[in-house]
Amino acid sequence: MKKRKKKSWLKRVIIILVVLGGIIAFGAIKAGSAPKGIEVTSGKSERGDITSVVTATGKVHPQVEVKLSSEVSGEIIELPVRDGETVKKGDLLFRVNTDTLEAQVKQQEAALSATKANSAQNKAQMELASLNLKRVESLAEKGFVTDDELDQARTNMEVARAAHEASVFQIARQEMQLKEAMDALGKASTYAPIDGTVTILNAETGDRVVGTGQFAGTEILRLANLSAMEVRVDVAETDIINVKVGDQADIEIDSLPNEKFAGVVSEIANSANTANMGSQEQLTTFQVRVRFDKADNRFRPGMTATADIRTKSEKDVVLVPLQSVTVRQKTEVREQLKLKSEKDEDDSDAGNSDESKDTDSGNGSSDKRKENARDSMQKVVFVIRDGKAILTPVETGIADNRNFQVVSGLEEGQTIVTGNYGVLTRELKHESLVRVKENGSDKDGKSGPKGKR
Repeated sequence: MKKRKKKSWLKRVIIILVVLGGIIAFGAIKAGSAPKGIEVTSGKSERGDITSVVTATGKVHPQVEVKLSSEVSGEIIELPVRDGETVKKGDLLFRVNTDTLEAQVKQQEAALSATKANSAQNKAQMELASLNLKRVESLAEKGFVTDDELDQARTNMEVARAAHEASVFQIARQEMQLKEAMDALGKASTYAPIDGTVTILNAETGDRVVGTGQFAGTEILRLANLSAMEVRVDVAETDIINVKVGDQADIEIDSLPNEKFAGVVSEIANSANTANMGSQEQLTTFQVRVRFDKADNRFRPGMTATADIRTKSEKDVVLVPLQSVTVRQKTEVREQLKLKSEKDEDDSDAGNSDESKDTDSGNGSSDKRKENARDSMQKVVFVIRDGKAILTPVETGIADNRNFQVVSGLEEGQTIVTGNYGVLTRELKHESLVRVKENGSDKDGKSGPKGKR
C-alpha cells in the first residue's frame, strides 16, 4: 500500500516538472521571436481646421485714463473725492489755496486802475497841448510869436501825444497781467474732464503740490473709465509680424480663473521695447492693446492677464502633432533617401566660396552663416510602414498649441512617429526598425495604432 502511494506521488512530481519545462521553453521561444526595433509612440495625420495663436501676457488697463495735476502750486485746501469713488464730468476734484492768487488779482486790478488814471491825465495834457498849438499857430500867422515859440508848442504837443500812447499800451499790458492772474485763480480748482472712477489718489488735504507750470507738476490723482477696459500685452518681435489690428483674442485673467473673455486687437505699437535679459542678451517686444468686447465690473487696473491672439486660420487641411515634426540637415535627408541635389554641379564651387567667406570677419559674415544654417535644415516626419520608420520631408504651414498644418509631403490617415523626443531627434534614421508602444504593450509598426494627441 505504501509503495503504491509513493509511485503515485513520483508521477505527479514528474508531470509538474514536465509542464514547467514546457512553459519555460515556450517563453524562451517567444522572447527570441519578439520583434526588434526602436520603441516609439505613434499617431495619425488627420484632416481638420487649425488656428495659429500668438500668446502674450500683460496687464489690464482702462482704455481712457487721465492723470491730473494742479496747474498752480500751493496747498490743497479741498479734496472731496476718495480712491475708488465714481465722479461725473464737471465735478470738483480738488482745490488749491487761493490766498496768494487772490492777492495777485487785487494787485493787478489796482495797477490797472492807476494806469488808467495816468492815461486819462496824459490824454487831458495832450488835448491841452493841442489847443495851445492851435493858438500859437494862429498868432504865428499874424506875426505875434516867434518861430522858437511855435517850435516849442509843437514839441509840447508831440510829447503829450507820446505820453498818452504809452499809457494806452500800459493799460493793455496791465489788462493782460490781470487776465493771467484771474486765469491762475480759476485754475486753482480742478474739475473732472470725463465721467469715471478715481483709480489712484496720491495726495491729501493739506499737502503742498507743484503746479504744471513748474517742471512736470505733482500728480494728484488718476481718473479712468472702467466701463471700457483693455489688456496691454508684450508680443515678441518674432511673433509681431503675424499680429494685425482686428485679430480676435481669448483673454484669461489670473484672478478670475476658469473664465475666458473675448477681445480684439485695437492697437499695435510701432516702436519696440527692449529689456536686458542678463549678460548681453536683450528681449525685444512690441506692446499690443487688446480691447475687451464686453464690460465686466470685476476688471481692475493692474490685473495680470494672458491673451491668445488668433492670427490666422486654415480649414480642412492635413494636421500632425507638434512633437511628430523634427528637423534634419538637407544633405543628410538627401543621403538617406538617396536623392541627388539639383545643384550637385555647383557644390564644389559653393564649398570653395564658403571657405573664403568663413575667413571673413565681422557681423555680416556671421549673419550669413546663420542664415545658411537655417536654410540647410529640412522639416521631416517619420511615417511607419511595414515596421519601419520612413523619413518623409514635409512643408509645414501654421501651428497652434497642438498641431502643425502640413502643406505638402504627407496625406491624411498616414501613421507617423510621435515620440519620444530623444528618439525622433537623434536615433531614428530612414527605414529604422520600430515597434510601437501603446497602452503599455509593444506592437510592430504594421498596424498603425493611434497615438495620443
